[in-house]
Amino acid sequence: MSQYGLKDIHFALLETDDKSGVSYGAIEEILGAINAKINPNVNTQELYADDQLWESISALGKIEVEIETADLPLKTRAKVLGNKYENGVLIETKDDVPPYLALGFKSLRKGGKYRYVWLLKGVAQPMGEDFTTKKDNVEHKTPVIRFTFMPRTFDGEWKRTADEDSVEFTGADTWFEKVPGETVGGEEGGY
Repeated sequence: MSQYGLKDIHFALLETDDKSGVSYGAIEEILGAINAKINPNVNTQELYADDQLWESISALGKIEVEIETADLPLKTRAKVLGNKYENGVLIETKDDVPPYLALGFKSLRKGGKYRYVWLLKGVAQPMGEDFTTKKDNVEHKTPVIRFTFMPRTFDGEWKRTADEDSVEFTGADTWFEKVPGETVGGEEGGY
């Protein structure tokens, strides 16, 4: 089924991710979703023998993600990019380290139901900005954040996706309350 919508972008900072479990901080919303692109890179090695392709092995590489929003408040930008925010001022330094985080959203599909997505472990890249003088025609400049996502150390997962119209999926009402797969006391919670 085709998709034609995007809304409800959320993020949660990754607090721990090791062999014993994974945990996230509070989930926060980023308003004004415009676009989300997910591009997994796949590394392929091919072996030829007897004058033909004998074997092909593929491995998941980095996952490039780009999110465009109508606005990105400075306070939210500081959290996502690892900057400081003091007295209403965003302070960016050469030593800033963006935190690992999870990113979730939903997309409207043909039939009026949503596809729900959580990307489970990624890190933002410093943002570029584009400023242009006002002309006769208004040209909107919107923030774009680029991320590199990867599998979690805990379980190797990098993404969870669910369709609201699937009879097996019952978590639509609570999708943004908890990042899927988070462990509590060694037990997995969520979808």
